[in-house]
Amino acid sequence: MFLKLAFRQIFKNRLFSFVNFTGLAIGLAFCFLTFIWYQFEHSYDRHYPTADRLFRMDYVINFTGSAFTLTTTPTPFQPLLKDFFPEIENSARLFSRNISLRVPGNHREFELENAYFADSTAQQIFGFEVLHGDPERALHTPFSIILTDKSAERFFGSENVLGEQVLLANQGPFTVGAVVRSMPENAHFQFDFIAPFKNIPDVEPEFARENVRNVLVNNKLASYANTYILLRPGADPAAVNARFKDFIQKNGIPEMRDKQDFKLISVRDIHLKSEAQDEPVPAADPNYLKIFALIGLLILGIACINFVNLSTAAQLSRGKEVGVRKVLGSGKWQVIRQMLGETFLLGLPAFFTALVLVKLFLPKMAAFFGRTPDFSFSENWGTTALFFGIFVVACLLAGIYPAIFASKFRAVDMFRGATGGSGKNKNWLAKTLMTLQFTVAVALLAGTGIILKQLDFLKNRPLGFDREMVLGVPLFSPNINSNFSPGDQNLRNRTNAFEEKLLQNPKISAVTMASALPGTGAVNHPFTTDKIKLEDGVVLPAISVDYDFLKIFGLKIIAGRDFDKSFGTDHISGYIVNQEACKSFGWATPEEALGQNISRGAKGNRDGKVVGVVNDFNAQSLRTGLQPLILEVSPGMFTRFAIKIAATDVGETQKFIENTWRESFPEKVFECSFLDQTLADAYAEDNRFAKLIALFAAVAIFLSCFGLFGMIAFAVRQRTKEIGIRKVLGASVASVVGLLSKDFLKLVSVSILLGSPVAYFFMKKWLADFHYRIDLGLAVFLMAGLLAVAIAFLTIGFQSFRAAVANPTDSLRSE
Repeated sequence: MFLKLAFRQIFKNRLFSFVNFTGLAIGLAFCFLTFIWYQFEHSYDRHYPTADRLFRMDYVINFTGSAFTLTTTPTPFQPLLKDFFPEIENSARLFSRNISLRVPGNHREFELENAYFADSTAQQIFGFEVLHGDPERALHTPFSIILTDKSAERFFGSENVLGEQVLLANQGPFTVGAVVRSMPENAHFQFDFIAPFKNIPDVEPEFARENVRNVLVNNKLASYANTYILLRPGADPAAVNARFKDFIQKNGIPEMRDKQDFKLISVRDIHLKSEAQDEPVPAADPNYLKIFALIGLLILGIACINFVNLSTAAQLSRGKEVGVRKVLGSGKWQVIRQMLGETFLLGLPAFFTALVLVKLFLPKMAAFFGRTPDFSFSENWGTTALFFGIFVVACLLAGIYPAIFASKFRAVDMFRGATGGSGKNKNWLAKTLMTLQFTVAVALLAGTGIILKQLDFLKNRPLGFDREMVLGVPLFSPNINSNFSPGDQNLRNRTNAFEEKLLQNPKISAVTMASALPGTGAVNHPFTTDKIKLEDGVVLPAISVDYDFLKIFGLKIIAGRDFDKSFGTDHISGYIVNQEACKSFGWATPEEALGQNISRGAKGNRDGKVVGVVNDFNAQSLRTGLQPLILEVSPGMFTRFAIKIAATDVGETQKFIENTWRESFPEKVFECSFLDQTLADAYAEDNRFAKLIALFAAVAIFLSCFGLFGMIAFAVRQRTKEIGIRKVLGASVASVVGLLSKDFLKLVSVSILLGSPVAYFFMKKWLADFHYRIDLGLAVFLMAGLLAVAIAFLTIGFQSFRAAVANPTDSLRSE
């Protein structure tokens, strides 16, 4: 009987039922999606068999008065760890780089971003899932290689490829000695292959190999490899951290002992708690994650508020039904049970619809986050059960108030037509809930506006250099060789010949080389002067550039001169510094900097003089602001070309460059990207965050309008006869619409006053991460408020207009 009555009411109030169903399904779906993502972000690096005692050793450097943390460490320290720390069971270094891979015989070639070289102990430490072969033996054997199952399929079209061979940077061949399971998406690093650590120099040009070996064995300052440590069962990581200073005092560089430190971080904490600057997979911001989870709950809360408001409005039409049931003997709890039953009956299809929406939209999360959780309802019964529990709680919260509201109707009042209270407190709960809905919506709208405005500000901000139509082409990926290479005349001749061929094309106006392009970062090096010693720890960003670098990027010399081949010494001892660097070195004016002695690294490493001062420009991210920068001409460090091309026939010009590249550098897979796009990609995470907040804002507004729709329907039903009487007495349509709208627009105005400070608080914290940022003026909040009012008025106006133009005789007929 209860089910029959419930179905009858659902079909009788089809519009309310549809809106309730849709709102609850969307709210549940968003709540479930946020929970899955929140759970995924907290599941990083739990899959290792040794995860509970596996740590990464981070490198803490305190130069120029400020400490920063790196994930990579100087390689000579790792072999010394086990003898110094009895708590350490094992350790391994992992060195990552980009590299070209070729499969001999089938002419297949790939440019890989996740190429790794590791000590043979890596398999013992990480416990990779072995599919074929022996990974530990493969890492013991020179010129062997471990592939992942996905890489094997990609390179050879098959998983079992033991004994197959590949070339790395045209060196080798390397023989496949093992195939392991690919790392899951919730891992803090990914790899395409792992080769023996001892083979790192063998994939470099022959002229650079001895220098690279020397760096790996002896350089205790520069950091290149991640060092992972497996502690013995029961060992205390805090005890190891406390003794790192003693370890450095014994084994470090005498002049730098007070500038260096190490610390352990559990691999399970890396994704959410890392403070390092160079994570291979971007770490999550715990604050963003909390905001994300909170917004998901607020979306569900908005859906529940809709359920309360719409269900309460629907109960008003059932006054006489409830009165009859009470006259026939139904008690209060029977009415409550009936109403809650209808809520669950309507909510159950919404629950299953939400699960379908989750399944549909889960793959789309990659558009916002760049990765997708591997989630299945059938394999995650606990999570599915939790979702059902959330649904039950949501239905109870959404249905209990309308049920109690209906159960309090007195039979005598129902037959008189009285259905609720009176006075100023009438419907106070519904109005409060609606105000809360729009507060959330306004805050999200304002937040979206601020994020988009900040990203547009960064996109259009002058960087101090010309970035238009500059094509970046890597010669090889930045690595040990590019930072310490002595250079090679044969390679220099090849790059010069390549430049000359390109410049024969009228669509190419200029070509230069550098270790990094402006805006993409720079490598930090210790510098000394006549007054600054190595132990002072002055470490500044530096870029190695070719002679025409300043010209192609439109940089201006403000004192001294540009690099010039005619002097014959600039590639040996010339330096150009920017204005910020002058301040760091203690030179009062650019003119004072000219002729000053300056050395990179220890004395004798590269001694020279300042020949010019260039204008300040953003060599790194706009998050950091202007920084000191040193320019030098060291061809051995060049890693990429910068090619200035015309804006016409771009595709044809790129094809010409690629064909010329294949003739000049057959050992390297051709790849290119425009500098302006590369700079824009640096803010990909922020763009994804903006899209996510915009989506949440749209959903919040959409659901809030559903709630508003319920509220105006509630008011219209309560005031049907009043509206009829006003129309009979001559009230205009506009006056009736104004009568019904003004109270709701007041609530929306209150929401704007409440939501704007919330948005201001969170957005101010977000903007603090940027050195260059917009001012939080009133304009964005006013626009968000006006948009909320406009959307609300459209929703209110539709219902109000329908009520205002209705025939008053229909509403007064029962009198």
